[in-house]
Amino acid sequence: MKFSDFEQLMSEKGVFTLAEIARKLNTTPQAVSNWKARNQVPFHIVARIKEKSIEAVGTSQLNSPSSLALIQQESINFSQILLIIAEQLKLIAIICFISVFITFTYVKFIKQPLYVSKATVLLPEENNMNLGGLAGLASQFGVQVPSGMQADLSSPTLFPDLVKSRTFAEKILDKEFYVAKHDTVKSLIEILSGGSYSKKADKNILIVNSMARLSKILKYEKKLTSPFSILRVTTPDASFSKALADTVLIELEALNLFYKSKAVNEKINFIDNRIKSVDNDLKLSEQRLKIFNERNRQISSPSLQLEQDRLSRGLEIQKGIYLTLQQQLELAKIEEIRQTSVMQILDYPQLAIDADNINTRMNLILAVIIGVSLGVGMAFARNYINNDDISERKRIRKIKLLLNAKFKDLFKDYRVSGIISVFFLIGLPIILSNQSIDPDYFGMYSKRIMFINSIYVIVFIFSSCLYFYLKTKNKKPKN
Repeated sequence: MKFSDFEQLMSEKGVFTLAEIARKLNTTPQAVSNWKARNQVPFHIVARIKEKSIEAVGTSQLNSPSSLALIQQESINFSQILLIIAEQLKLIAIICFISVFITFTYVKFIKQPLYVSKATVLLPEENNMNLGGLAGLASQFGVQVPSGMQADLSSPTLFPDLVKSRTFAEKILDKEFYVAKHDTVKSLIEILSGGSYSKKADKNILIVNSMARLSKILKYEKKLTSPFSILRVTTPDASFSKALADTVLIELEALNLFYKSKAVNEKINFIDNRIKSVDNDLKLSEQRLKIFNERNRQISSPSLQLEQDRLSRGLEIQKGIYLTLQQQLELAKIEEIRQTSVMQILDYPQLAIDADNINTRMNLILAVIIGVSLGVGMAFARNYINNDDISERKRIRKIKLLLNAKFKDLFKDYRVSGIISVFFLIGLPIILSNQSIDPDYFGMYSKRIMFINSIYVIVFIFSSCLYFYLKTKNKKPKN
């Protein structure tokens, strides 16, 4: 707001001189003189006058054109914001440069690149691999025949869970891969275990830890809107990602064939047992009909005719069951010999060219946006701290002194260090008795646990010494 308009506004309130304006606003005459010299009044002063003006103006005065024009002049406009940005342009430019520099350095030289190798796989829908008419026919006689509706481990719908299983992990963790970083060939369990790998370590613990890391780099995603599934392997080495993806596909196919073969064998055994049982029942039915026909060569009574029909019907049913079982047995044997995989690969894993987690252009754009936003925020904060209002400056100075005094008091108050020492002393036996699985020091601690325990003991000793020092200092008589 221009000072001439501000002067007119104050004169309407009965304030005419610079000294009276200073007293009215609780500031110094020098500050008011500076506003007049710059012909600009700070926006927080305008906002304060605006609030008082709106409270004092009646309903009739607010509706007048002169009052509306005055209120519009008093509002914080876009030029006031641009003025603050122009005054603090150097700060905004420095903050933006620091943000871009740190982001570029981190993305290009510090952030570890991750390379993705993925394969597109087509899996058939879960179909009803039932036993033809056997299930319906046998169920009429109380015989439970396994049907395709019962999920088994050879089902392709279980692939996402199969890659997370321990069985799959045990098969793939012993596979060896070339590691370009070390220029050597290592097993997958050794690669995933890193520096903590040891041949003397418990194999079960190594497998559990490796499974947790394997689940982070190996993802099997099933698209809901597409019949295709995506196998994704993400590691810092492009060649290792491709090799691991190829191995995963091979092991998945082998494991699927294993469970499929197992299911087919169980099916064949079941049908064989049923054929033996039905064959005995068929022979008994034939023997009963034979004996009945030998004893009754001429059937004249209705009861004998009914008995003959009953025996003939039972024999025909046993024949139908026997023929159906024989057909299903042949189909199962054909399926056992065929042993084809249900997995069809559309896109095989390829060697990644660019890192998947590094997008320099997007990161720099975000860095510029964050830098400018942070710079503008700091510019407004700095403009507010350096304002000409004496009361505000005193309040800010008081806050600074209070924060500084309270922060120093944390180290000067013996009660604070005493409380920290007591709690650290209580937790000391628990921390020191915690034994690592693969100890490297004193037969109890690994490198990581040893580092944590060392920091814990150092903090405890420091806080205890500080407590006794401050306690002794406070007991000394003051001169």
